[in-house]
Amino acid sequence: MGIVSKPRWFVILQVFLGILVRYRSGAEKVLLVPPPTSDSHWIALAKIGRALVDRGHVVTVIVSEDIVGKRRAEWPDFQFEAFRDQGTRAALRAQQDQTHSAAGKLSLNEEGQVFKSACREFAKYCGMMLADSNLVHQLRTSRYSVVISDPFFPCAAILSAHRDFRVPHIAVMRGDPFFLDVKATGVPLPLSYVPFLFTDFTDDMTFLQRLQNIVLSTVVPVIAQQGVSSYYNELVRKYIGEEETIQSVTSRTDLWLYRTDNVLDFPRPSMPNMVQVGGLNVRAAVPLTEDIEAFVQSSGDDGVIVVSFGSMVKTMSTERQEVFAAAFARLRQKVVWRYVGEKPAGLGNNTKLLAWLPQNDLLAHPKTRAFITHAGSNGLYEALHHGVPMVCLPLFGDQPANAARVVARGLGVKLDFSTVTSDQLYEAILLVVTNNSYRETAARLSRLHRDQPQSPMERAVWWIEHVIKHGGLPHLRARAVELPWYQYYLLDVAAFLLAGCVAVLGTVWYSCTFFCRKCCTKGGGKLKSQ
Repeated sequence: MGIVSKPRWFVILQVFLGILVRYRSGAEKVLLVPPPTSDSHWIALAKIGRALVDRGHVVTVIVSEDIVGKRRAEWPDFQFEAFRDQGTRAALRAQQDQTHSAAGKLSLNEEGQVFKSACREFAKYCGMMLADSNLVHQLRTSRYSVVISDPFFPCAAILSAHRDFRVPHIAVMRGDPFFLDVKATGVPLPLSYVPFLFTDFTDDMTFLQRLQNIVLSTVVPVIAQQGVSSYYNELVRKYIGEEETIQSVTSRTDLWLYRTDNVLDFPRPSMPNMVQVGGLNVRAAVPLTEDIEAFVQSSGDDGVIVVSFGSMVKTMSTERQEVFAAAFARLRQKVVWRYVGEKPAGLGNNTKLLAWLPQNDLLAHPKTRAFITHAGSNGLYEALHHGVPMVCLPLFGDQPANAARVVARGLGVKLDFSTVTSDQLYEAILLVVTNNSYRETAARLSRLHRDQPQSPMERAVWWIEHVIKHGGLPHLRARAVELPWYQYYLLDVAAFLLAGCVAVLGTVWYSCTFFCRKCCTKGGGKLKSQ
């Protein structure tokens, strides 16, 4: 019996080892290139990275030396490549915190100046990354299969096309602030129903809104593209080729993963390599900690209101603090508020302040009645997934557009963060909590959003592995990205047709004039002879 069992265990061990080797042999090396700042952009990339690690892939992240220790502690499943940025990331972080503390107070011109300054520092950070010969050598020898980034930081597109690197590139985004994706994807955008990203217009615009939409969609992208070109084209020429530009490099992107979903966003044209993955940050809820669960349960039938302005906005002015605290104190519901700073004087006993809160798990809780948010993309999709109505107070960027979509879909209401009063906020929360239409709409849209053959994360991972497996997807790129502008708009054809029409009409006119003259000449001769 012992003689028979030995080969059986040996066979089982061989099978197990074979499966293990096969699993590991399918592992690919993936490189994440996050922006130097903006936690929400990093979190979206990191969530994808973790899903790829769960699939057996090896994920490496490029970061500056001053933050590599923090990132290693937070994400131990990742590997890291660090470089010296000479304090650029820290300066950007300080600028970001200062800007966000003034959220809602800056004029359009001031926001533009801040954005321009940040872009300049981003390009400086990019230059230091690409100039680090040790880093580039390490990346080249590691033989990565794909680079994944957010177009908020265009440097990754340059890195993926680097003459010493050259690997497929995947972009993960809500929208491209430089509008390079418009030409890079080759997708036509009918401005009659596709609203400009940084407005609160919907797909049902008035005449004046359509007029503004055309002006903004024409002028702003030109300014943004000129700006990004002035910052990055020199780097592109240095590390890729003299004939290349940041636009041409971005146009090589193999796959565009948009953090949108037509349940919340508005339908628009797209290309085969543009895939919607809105809600990829949502995960299955886990139980709350004992103290938070006890606080939530103490709300009884009234339930809980969740308040968060995201990872980017951690403080607000004393005046805004008191406005919010006073409104919350009047509610029958308990309030869980993500808040960092001095405790407001008017804070009610029904409000719990937390420096960090498990937002996804709270929104999934059956006692949650509403979500008060700055309308950031990640929070919106968590609320959509769990069927929670919202009160939106957008601050900057794409947040006004996100809030407009919430209102248009009947998921909630929108208020002005900088001018809202305590009474207005209280009444808005009361409306969303007591009006059943918001809860019913949120539940219906949640069912629509969940009713998919794949979860957004599963879809993202499948497409990423599809790019890796085939070494890129050039067959999915529209020919439009390679056409000069006059061919794209068929101006050469229009000019030819116009010339042809002019030639035909000219010939007809000349012929008619010629025959008329001949006839008149003959008629005049006969009359003279008579």
